[in-house]
Amino acid sequence: MSIFDIFRRKERAFFPNTTERVSTPLLFSAEKNPTVEACVDKISKTIAKLPLRVYEKNSDGSLKLAKTHSLYYTLEDPSQDETPTLFYATFVRYLLIKGNAFLYKLKNSSGNVVGYSIVDPYKVKVERGDNFRKMYYISGKYYTDNDILHIPLPGPGYNGTVGMSPCDEYRDIIDIDNKLLNYVANYFDNSIGSRVVLNLGSTYPTRKANMDQLYAEILPVFNKFVVGAQNAGKPMIGLPDSTLSKIDQPSNVQAQLKTLMDMVERQIAQTVFSMPYELINTEASKYDSLETKMNDFLASCIEPLGNHICETFMTELSPSERTRYQVVYEYKNLLTTNTKDTVDYLTKEFQSGALTMNEVRKKLGMESMGEAGDVHFIPSNLMPLTKENIDAYMAKNKLALEQAHNQAGDDKS
Repeated sequence: MSIFDIFRRKERAFFPNTTERVSTPLLFSAEKNPTVEACVDKISKTIAKLPLRVYEKNSDGSLKLAKTHSLYYTLEDPSQDETPTLFYATFVRYLLIKGNAFLYKLKNSSGNVVGYSIVDPYKVKVERGDNFRKMYYISGKYYTDNDILHIPLPGPGYNGTVGMSPCDEYRDIIDIDNKLLNYVANYFDNSIGSRVVLNLGSTYPTRKANMDQLYAEILPVFNKFVVGAQNAGKPMIGLPDSTLSKIDQPSNVQAQLKTLMDMVERQIAQTVFSMPYELINTEASKYDSLETKMNDFLASCIEPLGNHICETFMTELSPSERTRYQVVYEYKNLLTTNTKDTVDYLTKEFQSGALTMNEVRKKLGMESMGEAGDVHFIPSNLMPLTKENIDAYMAKNKLALEQAHNQAGDDKS
């Protein structure tokens, strides 16, 4: 690949049917689970804001940005249809919800990949061809890995061909939470705890055959003018020839439900998505600092998934290039610390000579001091640990001891 490929990005063959309305089927038959939504939203947005870079390996093992490689600019601006943040957040969201993300490769006239188009995973069927290569059946046509970059979700649900959504793998846990949510909704809709009773007078027919008709006529009026939040603070006027009374139904079900729901939602966050529950429920926080919480989130959730995404994009390189280049997420943006700890750390780095003053100011979001701020400073009391310096140091100590001994002898005389 050539650096000149970077400037050929307008020559793109777009994935067919991209103008169709994007389908967004529900995860569940009744409604989406709010805990799942919170976890998916947190993970996808966190990864979307991380810089994804291509580095070239130096002979000494260090890395430098590979700004002459076309993949560097492709990952910087991967889509002509979406912003980079929207592009990465969307395909990571598909990865978590569906267990697979599919990216159609947009190529220039030289055949090099210059961008990607997200494919709706609900429209993709993955098969194995005669040569055991993956075949992607989309909108009535087969594609190969020359056209599609497939990112399956790693984990026990992967069967060698496609990944499995954690929502499917752990559906029993999520279904329990949905049942609890439905119960809570019914609990409050039925006004359990305190209910209003309407006692009808003799002018109303009460035969069983007429009860359905009575409910159909009276209940809308009762709900509109008597009960409900919209009538709070208004004078209550009952129906003619009727009286109102209240039945109290004390219950400790609220506390029991909250405890049970916290337990189930914690399992969804930690077991299904490998993320700390405290990130979506601050009331349950067990962490003393934001730094500890984010380090846990990075180690258990973001870094394993991010590394897998990097390894998948590495397959876009030729075998020989994979020894020279590396695709890397820069996770340091997540390592948030409080201001005091940050200043203390940067002060030590400056005093040890690891950072210049301009580098320190950049990390603090401050402007450069100019050329004077690019100078490294090191403590003057440090010396290289060599045999010559050790011998000189010991000789100096020996001379000091001899002088001290001679002075002690002179005093005695």
